[in-house]
Amino acid sequence: MPSTSLRDFLAIVFKRKVQIMLFFTITVFTVIVGSFMVRPTYQATAQILVKVGRENIYLPNLPAGSTANPVISSNREEQINSEIEILKSQFLAEKVVESMGPTVIYEDLVVSESGLSGFWRALFQTTGDSQPALQRAIIELQKNLGVEAVRKSDVISVSFKHKDPSLAARLVNTLVSFYLDRHLDVHKSAQSGFFREQSAILENKLKQAEENLETFKKEHNLTAPEAERSLLLTKMADLRAALNQTLSQEAETENRLRQLRHQLATTPKTIPLDEEIDQNPLAINSLQAKLVELELQERELLSKYNDQNLLVQKVRDQIQIVRKSLAEQESKRYGRSRSGVNTIYQSLQQELFRNGAEMEALGAKKKSQRAHLGDYQTKLEELRRVETEFSRLQQEVEVDRQNYRLYLTKFEESRISNAMDTEKIANISLIEPARVPLKPVSPKILLNIVLAIFLGGFGAFGLAFFLEYLDDSLEKDEDVENYLHLPVVASIPELKT
Repeated sequence: MPSTSLRDFLAIVFKRKVQIMLFFTITVFTVIVGSFMVRPTYQATAQILVKVGRENIYLPNLPAGSTANPVISSNREEQINSEIEILKSQFLAEKVVESMGPTVIYEDLVVSESGLSGFWRALFQTTGDSQPALQRAIIELQKNLGVEAVRKSDVISVSFKHKDPSLAARLVNTLVSFYLDRHLDVHKSAQSGFFREQSAILENKLKQAEENLETFKKEHNLTAPEAERSLLLTKMADLRAALNQTLSQEAETENRLRQLRHQLATTPKTIPLDEEIDQNPLAINSLQAKLVELELQERELLSKYNDQNLLVQKVRDQIQIVRKSLAEQESKRYGRSRSGVNTIYQSLQQELFRNGAEMEALGAKKKSQRAHLGDYQTKLEELRRVETEFSRLQQEVEVDRQNYRLYLTKFEESRISNAMDTEKIANISLIEPARVPLKPVSPKILLNIVLAIFLGGFGAFGLAFFLEYLDDSLEKDEDVENYLHLPVVASIPELKT
């Protein structure tokens, strides 16, 4: 296919200039006439401010006396989107249509209902004549209703488009009014009557629990179970300490008895009281006299003889014998002794009797202490059982009291909330009510004209090239050579008469 040059493009334009001008003129004229003839549409807008209020505050249901920090919803986007969904709900649209009337909002519904289509619709319909009009009015209202959040703010814009400007403003204000009531219904807490009934029930339950507690205290003579248990544990601790001391004393006494029995077995019952000891004076005196006699005889012999003399030696031998006998007599003792009862044995025996008596006393004391300890243990177990039941009854009273106080608080909160709902105090404020719009939002004549010019121009050129594409005539020498593959010998110009 041969390439198209600018010359060819301009040739086509000049060739099809009539069609181009005709299509462009018709398109622009039609758009201008239609823009001026169509009934203008007006848009009424109202603005709503969504604040942080009691609807965004959640107070956990904790028992009375507990610290409950309120939880504030910080996701403003979710809150605003929730309010937008309420505004766009079918419930509000239905309320507005029922309040104003479907044929008042859309007059063309009367025409369509009375025409042929209305006849066939009524023929096959079973819910009544006004139901189709109501449903179609709701659908049209939702189509023309615009609800959107203003960026970077807590404001919601509510708009509605209609041919009648005053009706558009009235419809938006009616919708906002129903929305404020619907907002209170959606966020309404439980009714105060429920909390009043529950408070009365819990009050009776609390009184019954208190009566049960007082009856139990009187039956078991309870005043301060914890103090009684503490006193009983103190007594048991003291008694255990005394019992341990008794056992220790008993062990010590038994050890002393064992030692006393051992000492008593090794101690004689009697001991010598006194003893008379003396030497043999007669024998000693006789030996001393003999010794003196021999010594004198020795001296006499020495005066006559020398030391080697037999008589001298004989005398000296006798002297030695006498001295030896004298020494033996002097070393010997002769006497008598007197024995009696051993006082140590008597003391040990008395100590044994005393410790034996003490041992028996400690045994009796130990038995008594163990018996008292068993009684205390029995009383403690009984007190623990009673204390467990007493604690359960106390806890039941405390729980009922806390629940009663909680429901009283909730009742007061509900009463205040109902009063605020009655006064329509909420976190929603109407910033700007809808006013009757002075300028229509459509049609936009200048924009339509500009678009018609562009559309007419592109459409005219497109039509020219399309017609040229459908034209199969050969107008130039090049067309003959390109399509018939034959050389052009001569050409005869068209003669215009």
